[in-house]
Amino acid sequence: MTQDRSPLAVAVAGFYVLLFVALVWPVYPFFATIEPRVLAMPFSLFYVVVCLLLSFFALFAFYLWERKRDAAETGAPADGDAGAAGGGHG
Repeated sequence: MTQDRSPLAVAVAGFYVLLFVALVWPVYPFFATIEPRVLAMPFSLFYVVVCLLLSFFALFAFYLWERKRDAAETGAPADGDAGAAGGGHG
């Protein structure tokens, strides 16, 4: 079964490729400094934490978007409570 890739899925994949590049050799050494300190962390650690948070929020937003899109396609409720909406099993 093949599934067409949405433009948003391609954009998210591209974002993760750029995020990977931002955390490895050609780019990371530009940010690998101790000073200035940000939130009591060396700047290099702060940079990694920000990249990690961006990664989490991008993936979470994409998950919510996909869930809403799938619910719209199937007509099921987006909250995943299809059993209760359908009368249940008991």
